[in-house]
Amino acid sequence: MALHFKIKLAPVVATAIVLPILMSLGFWQLDRAEIKQQTLARYEARANQSAMHLTASDSVANMQAADIQYAQLQVSGRYDTAHSFLIDNRVHQSKVGFYVVTPFLVENSKNVILVNRGWIKAKQYRTELPEFSTSPEKISLKGTVYVPSKNFFSVENGKIKPQNFPVIVQNIDFVAVAEILNRDVYPFVLRLEPKNKTGFVRDWKVVTSSPQKSQSYAAQWFTMALVVVLLFLKSSIKYNREKAV
Repeated sequence: MALHFKIKLAPVVATAIVLPILMSLGFWQLDRAEIKQQTLARYEARANQSAMHLTASDSVANMQAADIQYAQLQVSGRYDTAHSFLIDNRVHQSKVGFYVVTPFLVENSKNVILVNRGWIKAKQYRTELPEFSTSPEKISLKGTVYVPSKNFFSVENGKIKPQNFPVIVQNIDFVAVAEILNRDVYPFVLRLEPKNKTGFVRDWKVVTSSPQKSQSYAAQWFTMALVVVLLFLKSSIKYNREKAV
C-alpha cells in the first residue's frame, strides 16, 4: 500500500483562510486569561491594604486613576442630591435595571467623586423612573476604586439638561459631568462597599468571567484548528493498494 499526497486547490485555500483565524482566536483567549489573572491578583493585593483617605488636598489633576485601580478608598462629605445618573441596561439576576451613580462632594473642597451606589430595578415602563432617596447629610463613605475601560464611559454632553435629573444615560463621560456640575471630577468611580446603607444592590464583578473560562475557550479554538488540519490531510492523502505480481 502506497501513500500519495495530492494537493487540491479548494482545501488549500480553505485551510489558509480558516487556520490562521482559529489560531489567532485561541491566542487571543490566552491573552485575555492572562490579563484577567493579573487583574484578579492586583485586586486581591489591594483589597488587603488599608483604605486611602481622599481629602481636599488630593487634586483631580494629580490623581492617576490607573495607579489606584481597585484600591480601598475612604472619603468624607455629602451627596449632591440634585444630580444622579442612571446607567442603563444593567442586569442583576436576569432582571433589567440601572446603576445609580451620584456625585459626592468632597469635604472642604470643590472636587467631586462619582459614587456607584449599586443596582436598582427598572419599572415596567421606560417612562417611569425608579424611585430612590439620597441623604443630604454629611457622611463618610468607603469603597473600591474602579477605573472603567477606555470609551466605556461616554455620553454626549448636549443630551443632559439640569432639569432632567435623575437622567438615564448609557454611560458617563467624566469631562461632560465636570462641565455639567461645574466642578472638578476625579477620573474614577467609587464602588460603594456592600454594608453602606446609602447604596442598593452591590454585587461587584472584578472580571466578567474567570481566567479558566478564557483558557477553555482557547482550547476549543485550538481543537478546531487541529480538526481543520486533519481534514486538510485527509483530503490530500490518498491510499493506493499495489497488486501483487
